[in-house]
Amino acid sequence: MCIFTINGLNHKVMKQKDFMLFCLFFICVVNFYSQIANEGILQVKPSTSVYFGAEYTNKSTAMHYNDGNLYLNSNFINNGTTASNSGTTFFTSTTNSVQSISGSTKEINFYNLEINLSSVEKKGVSVEDKFGLFVFNSVNLVNGDLRLIGESQLIQTHEGISINSSINGKLHKDQQGYKSAYGYNHWSTPVNNGGTFQLNGGLFDGTDAVINSFTSQQVLFNSGSPYDGLPSIVDESGNVTTPLTINESWLYKFSRGGTGSYADWIKLDKNSKLLPGEGYLMKGTNTLSPKQNYVFIGTPNDGTYSFVVGANESNLFGNPYPSALDSNKFILDNLSYFDGTLYFWVEGNSPSHNLSDYLGGYATRNLTTGVSASINPTSAGVGDANIMAPTQYMAVGQGFFIDTSADGVIVFKNSQRVFKMENTGESIHYKNIAQKSNVENSIVRISYRDPEGFERELALGFLPESSADLNFNPGYDALMSGEREDELFFIIENNLTKKYVIQGVGAFDESYEFPLGLKITEAGIHTISLKGVENFSNPVFVKDNLLSITYNLSEDSFNLNLPPGNYLDRFSIVFGALDALDILEVEKNNIQVFYNGNNSVIIKNTNNSKINSVGIFNTLGQNVLKVVGNYMETSEISIPFNYPKGIYFVSVQSDFGTISTKILN
Repeated sequence: MCIFTINGLNHKVMKQKDFMLFCLFFICVVNFYSQIANEGILQVKPSTSVYFGAEYTNKSTAMHYNDGNLYLNSNFINNGTTASNSGTTFFTSTTNSVQSISGSTKEINFYNLEINLSSVEKKGVSVEDKFGLFVFNSVNLVNGDLRLIGESQLIQTHEGISINSSINGKLHKDQQGYKSAYGYNHWSTPVNNGGTFQLNGGLFDGTDAVINSFTSQQVLFNSGSPYDGLPSIVDESGNVTTPLTINESWLYKFSRGGTGSYADWIKLDKNSKLLPGEGYLMKGTNTLSPKQNYVFIGTPNDGTYSFVVGANESNLFGNPYPSALDSNKFILDNLSYFDGTLYFWVEGNSPSHNLSDYLGGYATRNLTTGVSASINPTSAGVGDANIMAPTQYMAVGQGFFIDTSADGVIVFKNSQRVFKMENTGESIHYKNIAQKSNVENSIVRISYRDPEGFERELALGFLPESSADLNFNPGYDALMSGEREDELFFIIENNLTKKYVIQGVGAFDESYEFPLGLKITEAGIHTISLKGVENFSNPVFVKDNLLSITYNLSEDSFNLNLPPGNYLDRFSIVFGALDALDILEVEKNNIQVFYNGNNSVIIKNTNNSKINSVGIFNTLGQNVLKVVGNYMETSEISIPFNYPKGIYFVSVQSDFGTISTKILN
């Protein structure tokens, strides 16, 4: 293989008068060399056209600037730096059916991109997996498709409306969904056809996309039996011979302006028209693979999309772009009109199409952090990947709910787009990416597990550079969605009607106390534990305000077995221990409590203080004994106590307040 190397320090493609000589030079060179390599600086000036007839490599040491017109007859391999402030990069092969964009840098920058192949069996331009294609202005698909392989993405960065065009070419973008025929995916679409998107003609079977990247077959639809749809049929080589069939019975969108009731769901069919940014529901087909791959084909969505909303509405939107979406930027751009919380449906392995059998929950994300959905982790087919907390970056095709707070306009903009890839094996949310900040945020994650095994995650965020405080803060505090019969939640501003799963405040203060609400309907063990921390080193405690004792969650879980009821002022999260055996405090009140070793609890009341009541609790928080009566104004009180051996807490309520003491019988 012969390679022509551009190895000077600065190759500026010259003025327009030198254009023909330069083009002839490269055309002649290509007759002798099969590759062109840039090892220095290659700059195509404005109003200048350059033609590369062979495969072009921008090497790791090189810088490539195209502000003119660059015509490529073969592949573009980028291992170095690229930039473009004007001009167009054309893929115009006359001989190759497919041109490719690849390279070790994993991203490339164009100002305008045009695909116009004239080869006999033209297919288009293929962008390799895990590659970011950045185009500032327009994408024009004249002849040939733009194929984004796997997790490659198209990111356009201009302001305003889209000027993309698709004449005889389309964008192809993969995304995966739950395979279950009973479980819903909340989708949006990254492409359009004539301004809207129709599943019929826009959604394709991506089962064999790895081997047939440009020739995916159109998904089929049925409206009757089989209600589960049908998975793809493939041959021995993995080629789809019959594409999958999706049942139209399970296609829905949510009425914009709805209040969250079941009646707000609107039935769709395969020909229903969806706007870019509009969310919709679709089930899978029980494919044998862990996930079903789909290919969206159409004109790439780009630019600004707007939706008029009213106050106090629920709305199902979705990422409209063929790239990741920065949730934080979306929230900040729209915070005047909604509470700043995004809700993502997570399927919980529903066993049938019956509404009463639907399983799942809503993961939650705001500016503070994200928390996972409340799903029983022992459910068959539901793994950690499906119940992870959503991160800052939203996947291609991801639908989500918001609750509006005022009349206004919700906007999606190119400035919200970003190139971020998904974790291996996770089809819904993106991995956490380190945030550039002078001061790192700290996150404390609390887990509550009910007797059935369902887990509710809560998160406290300490955000030194934010305006958040201990009051309610839109964008930083998130309400619970999908409340279960047994729940743990934050209480903010003593508002007992609202249950929060995320609370964000400013810089950490060791004296902070965060009230918890606990709702119990089912007998059994309820467990509170520390799920994890990020950039946080202090111990975390649950404070029992009734017993005036603390449990160190940094060391062990806290198990409760309390009667059904609402415990709205008993527990809180604190960051320092209360010493229940503080002798100085006991002596100050002239009250001492101990177990005498002979089935009695003794209370020494040397000052004959008025004692109103005595409660004895086990380590599960259960009140095993309660004593009240005026006779307790004596110097020594003996309370019979014949209970199983173990640790108990004695709570004495006197005129001095409540004193709690730990005893071992």
